[in-house]
Amino acid sequence: MDTIFGIDGCKSGWFVAQLLDNKTINFMLIKSLDSINDFTKKSAVVGIDIPLELHEKGTRMAEKEARVFLGRRASTIFSPPAIKTLNAKTYFDACRINYNEEGKKISKQTWYIFNKIKEARKIYLDKSSNKKLFEIHPELSFMSMNHMQVLIDSKKTIKGRKKRLKLINDYYPSFSFDDVRKKFLRKDVADDDILDAIAVLWSTQKIIDNIASYVPKKPETSKSKIYF
Repeated sequence: MDTIFGIDGCKSGWFVAQLLDNKTINFMLIKSLDSINDFTKKSAVVGIDIPLELHEKGTRMAEKEARVFLGRRASTIFSPPAIKTLNAKTYFDACRINYNEEGKKISKQTWYIFNKIKEARKIYLDKSSNKKLFEIHPELSFMSMNHMQVLIDSKKTIKGRKKRLKLINDYYPSFSFDDVRKKFLRKDVADDDILDAIAVLWSTQKIIDNIASYVPKKPETSKSKIYF
């Protein structure tokens, strides 16, 4: 049986939610995705909130349809870089390359996760790896948890966090946010990272059960999907 992980990038690396059984979750903070091998000898199915299947022009139908789904929360979906843009050494260079490829610069937010994109894609593209990576967006996952109703309130607000915690506890009754929060420093792991890793984990289980949804409806390639 595969080991199931839900992973979200955080300030100090990657925040990992590992499903131990149908309801129990183990949490870890790792510096490198290669560290997953330290936690399982089995093959692993990994959901991760990071762009994996990049295009020459950058723009993907997945982001376009995801923004339509999320409506007022569409700003949580940012555009991935074109493949060539990953070769940039500076933000200025990345903007120049991306502009040449698709007619627009990249955001600072995208630039700041370049190393994480490269790290995840290295495993994603490695055919010999025993880890299968799937791209998942947490806000789409929360929407799916909420019977396809978008959660309008940001998870950074008290109201938004409470709504997401309620959904999480519906599926994982033993989860205690306060207990997990005490184990990790805020400078390493933000509140959002904890919530998002669980949402990604939830959708990863759906992928294994073959009931996950994805965008776009008609992907450019079989792998050009964001799952939820």
